[in-house]
Amino acid sequence: MAVKTLVIDDSPAARKLIGYQLRQLGCELVGEAETAAEGLKLFNQLRPDLITLDLMMPNIDGVDSNALVDAVRRTAPEVRIIVVSSIPFEKLRTEFLEKGVLDYVVKPFNDYTIQRLRVKLRRAFPQLLTIG
Repeated sequence: MAVKTLVIDDSPAARKLIGYQLRQLGCELVGEAETAAEGLKLFNQLRPDLITLDLMMPNIDGVDSNALVDAVRRTAPEVRIIVVSSIPFEKLRTEFLEKGVLDYVVKPFNDYTIQRLRVKLRRAFPQLLTIG
């Protein structure tokens, strides 16, 4: 069974890259959103297993991102969230990890980031163990 994934990022190029990387790890991209509001709507419709969330998008900031993560964690605690950011700020990373997100990764991705995600995703979704 594939891991249904929703990618929320205002950049079409970032959505394409993230989607590609996740497909390589065995995930199925079921939706893309360019705003947090659109992402929340798609989350409620699609009920994905995994969400990637860009922190800095139009009409959203760190406070709004926290609220979105909290809303997902409250209504569907089994859904895994990966926060994706261009901000390598350790305090933010720690705050999100304490909220129960699967990971906080910094763009652009490098080989280490992808390998770390592969390990974390396989732990969270055992069905991915058979993927490359």
